[in-house]
Amino acid sequence: MLEIIKHMEVKGEKARLTSRAITSVLKEFEKRSHVKKLKKIEIYVTENPVSVAEKILLPKVPVRRHGEIREWITQNAASFTYWVKGTTPILMLNANEEIFQDLNYNAIEGLVAHELMHLLNKLDGIEKELEEEIDISGEHILKLLESHKEVKPFTIDRLFVSFVRVTSTTVLFIKDIFANSRAMSFGFDEEIYENYRAALEGVKQIKFTEEGILKALKEDKKHVLDNAFLTYLGLNLPWITFKMFEIKWYKQLQDMARIEVPDIIKKKGDKILSELVNLRSGHDEKQIRKIIKLSQDNYYDIVRHYCRKLR
Repeated sequence: MLEIIKHMEVKGEKARLTSRAITSVLKEFEKRSHVKKLKKIEIYVTENPVSVAEKILLPKVPVRRHGEIREWITQNAASFTYWVKGTTPILMLNANEEIFQDLNYNAIEGLVAHELMHLLNKLDGIEKELEEEIDISGEHILKLLESHKEVKPFTIDRLFVSFVRVTSTTVLFIKDIFANSRAMSFGFDEEIYENYRAALEGVKQIKFTEEGILKALKEDKKHVLDNAFLTYLGLNLPWITFKMFEIKWYKQLQDMARIEVPDIIKKKGDKILSELVNLRSGHDEKQIRKIIKLSQDNYYDIVRHYCRKLR
């Protein structure tokens, strides 16, 4: 029987409801996954995600990646799954998310199920294969950089950083799609939907205008363009798996995600979303590489669009 170690750093009804959701999902997970080698799992539910993420990650990652990990956890301490061979898997749930504040039981179940499917994909080696695709795609990045004519703020060095960010984030998107697909195969359709529905409430307030992006670029704020592109893709990601399986909720999630962005970002982003819908397997090397290359090419098309306006 799977040993569950809960570190509940929340109190009252939030702690009770979250604990119940975790137990419920893990019972179904254990019944369906049949992972005999998985004996124990630790789950942190915290309102101090940065400090907990530091505690989990920093002692365990290679020294050469400390700076990268430290930067990540201080900027983005979302819920995540951590596991390397020979260690106990750890799930961290950020209890500051709205679903915990609202005591949204189904949505919390959806979040737990999603993170557990990341764990299964890690155990199966799927996520490791995806991470290796980041290195493989580096050659194409270099080709794009060789053809680039610098226009501030898009210097070669800074554009390289953006390509790495776009590539890494695209791989994260692919991981999320496979986690959602697996969760749905376990029967967690409604819970995954409820988690995303809650997450997308109010996002229509996010706006990236052509004038605003151009103004930011003139002020040397290159990250604004990267944020607009990746935010558009990320907010549209929730409906992808529902569209794959033609589950009715995909249209609602799609409508909720359509934030205001310049036409060039929508056009290029929608091409990537269309290819993400065609993902079927974590071992579909051809389609995965096609999506990664497309994200790099389409991001660069957007960069060139703004470079022409900045000249």
